[in-house]
Amino acid sequence: MNEVRRDIQNTVFMDLFGREDKKYLIQLYQALHPEDVSATIDDLDLVTIENIITNGIYNDLGFLARKKLVIPIEAQSTWSPNIILRIFMYLAKTYNEYIFNNPELKAKLYSNSKIEVPKPELYVLYTGEKGNKPEILSLREEFFSTSEFLIDLQAKVIFAEKGRRDIIGQYISFCVVVKEQFLLHNDKKKAIQEAIRICIENDDLAEYLMQHRKEVEDIMFTLLTQEEATESYGYLQRMEGRTEALAATINLLKPVYKDFDSLYRALITQDAYANLTEDEVRKYY
Repeated sequence: MNEVRRDIQNTVFMDLFGREDKKYLIQLYQALHPEDVSATIDDLDLVTIENIITNGIYNDLGFLARKKLVIPIEAQSTWSPNIILRIFMYLAKTYNEYIFNNPELKAKLYSNSKIEVPKPELYVLYTGEKGNKPEILSLREEFFSTSEFLIDLQAKVIFAEKGRRDIIGQYISFCVVVKEQFLLHNDKKKAIQEAIRICIENDDLAEYLMQHRKEVEDIMFTLLTQEEATESYGYLQRMEGRTEALAATINLLKPVYKDFDSLYRALITQDAYANLTEDEVRKYY
C-alpha cells in the first residue's frame, strides 16, 4: 500500500484524518463504528491512492482497520451519480496494490488457495442539501438497473445532521461554515480566517484548527487559487487561445509556489495541464 503522500496538493480532509499520529483518524473510525469501543490507533493503517476520486488536485483517504478496508470519500456539496463508479475504480486499484505489494498474496493469486483480503466499507461524506438523494449509492442501480447485471457495489452516504457532535458532524459543520463565509466575503483570505474563527468558537474541530491554523489557511488558499486558475484557464482558452491562457494561469500560481518545480508538479495534476512538458511551462514562468 502507498503511504500518505504530502508532496502533492492536500485538502483539509486529508490533513485532518491523514495525519501520522492518527489522532483524528481513530475518532473517524469510532464515529463509523461506535460499537467497537476497544479499537486503538494501533489497529489503523493509513493507505491512499491519489487522483482517482477527485479532479486531480486532491489525495483520497483510505485506511485498514481490523480486517476492514474503510474508504470515506469527501463529496463536498457537488453531487454526481458517477461517485459510485469512481469509488469502484478506487477500490479496484486499492485491492490491486494491496495484493501485488504483498509477495505472499501475489504468489497465491493464481494458485488454488483462496487469498484473504480486507472487507470493504465505503462511505460518502456529503455536505450539501440531502433533498431526495439516496442514503445508499448502488453501482448496479445507477448504471445497470435495466439489465440482469449481477455485480453490485454500495456506499453509504453520510449527510449533515443537525446536532451531530462527533468528528464527522464537526467536519461537515466546518464545510458548511466555509461555504457560508465565501458567499459573504469576496476576499478569500478573509473568508478562510472567518470560517476558522467561527468554527473554533462553535467548538467544531476547535483543537485541530487552533493547533494547525496556518496549515489550514495555506491548504485552503492554495486549493482555491488552483481552482480559480483552472476556471481562468478554461475561460482564457476560449477567449484568447492556449498560449495566453497558460501564461495567465502560471502567473496566478506563482505567488503560491515559490519555485518552478513545485509549481510544475501542482500544474500537471490538473486535467487541463496534464500533458504539458517542463519546457512548455518554463517558457511562461
